Amino acid sequence: MKTNQKIESFLRRRGFTHPDVRCLVRNQLYLAAGACVFAVMATGSALWAHALAPWAMAFAAGALLITFNFWSLAKFGQHLVYMRKGAIMSLLIRFYFRLLLTGVALYGLIAYCNFSTIALLAGLSTVVANAIFWGVAGLRQKVKEA
Repeated sequence: MKTNQKIESFLRRRGFTHPDVRCLVRNQLYLAAGACVFAVMATGSALWAHALAPWAMAFAAGALLITFNFWSLAKFGQHLVYMRKGAIMSLLIRFYFRLLLTGVALYGLIAYCNFSTIALLAGLSTVVANAIFWGVAGLRQKVKEA
């Protein structure tokens, strides 16, 4: 069984029913894992690792933070579509709760761990890159079919 299929079945068991949502979450998991591998490799014993390691750790922290945030948003968004009553209030409560947790986490990472703000923002932007690549790939597929 291929890695994509294993992750797809893992996500399906976790409640991700829509194939496009599973694809987005799967790709975001790949990006976060890649950021973590990059951070581990950057902390190696090479001469340049001393300068790169803090930036890589901050990048990985940002990627992991946004991955958890995106996981929650994607999972709830699938159920939100089918809600008849209270969808707006549920969405707002979850949005502000996630925003509060993300803000507290970012504050802790910047104020107490002295992580680079730019590196954290770069890690947080992995979700934007994921969405752009997913959209371009979907557009390319539709152009091929036409």
